[in-house]
This record gives sequence, C-alpha cells and structure tokens, in this order.
Amino acid sequence: MRRIVAFVVAVIFLAPLASTSTVADGPELKLKGPRATFMKPRMPNERSRGGVSIRISAILEQLDEAEDPEEYYCLEQVWDWDDETDSEYAPDCDPYEEGMEIETRFSSSHQYRYPGSYTVWLRLQRNGETVIAGNVRIQIRG
Repeated sequence: MRRIVAFVVAVIFLAPLASTSTVADGPELKLKGPRATFMKPRMPNERSRGGVSIRISAILEQLDEAEDPEEYYCLEQVWDWDDETDSEYAPDCDPYEEGMEIETRFSSSHQYRYPGSYTVWLRLQRNGETVIAGNVRIQIRG
C-alpha cells in the first residue's frame, strides 16, 4: 500500500514537470552566428586593440502555426550583445490587414572590443512587451 501511495504522490508532483519540458507548438526564433571569431593581434606600435565585427542572423520559423499571425507583424527588434550594449530597431509599418507579409528574417552587426564568451539575444517586441525571443552563444578569441 505504501508503494502505491508513493507512486501516486510521485506522479502527481512530477507530472507538471514533464509537461513544462515539452516544446510548445508555434513559431520559433532561431539565431545564427559565428561559433568562434579571432581578433586581430595587437601590434606593438598600436595604442589599443581594434576589435572584431560579427554579424548575427535570425529567422522566425513555423509562423504558419501561430494562432494569431498579426501578433508577429511589425515587431521591434532589441539586440542584447551581452557586453552592456543593446541595439534597437523600430520599423514604421502600415496597419495590419489579413494576408500582409510578415518579416521573418532579421540580422544585425556588432563590434566586440574584448575577447570572451557572449550570449547574444534578439527580442522581438510590441509596445515594449516581448512577443518571442531567441539567443546564440559566440566566442571571441584574442
């Protein structure tokens, strides 16, 4: 009897954990960037290291599975470069009408001045509220 009770209690407490670990259907934001980039070595006569510029691209996939496509129309882009800087872009769009094209590809560039491991985030927002977000990890080597 104790084993049955323990099993039932375990199922009751673990069931919510199992359901939260599944991936929900719907749009996904996937980012791509260079896994490792090397900075130009500093020469003895240079005052400071110049840095390295990287480009990150993102794609909004499975948009056809969205319950409300209008939710993904004309979103603001907030790029968090993980070096205490952000980049923001707010498009100027016409009001949404059914059948309008929704932007699914995004990209931006950033210059890093120091080597390190960075997690770059892209948040697509409407009125300051995040609709969908994604990230990619990059490595800048000195």
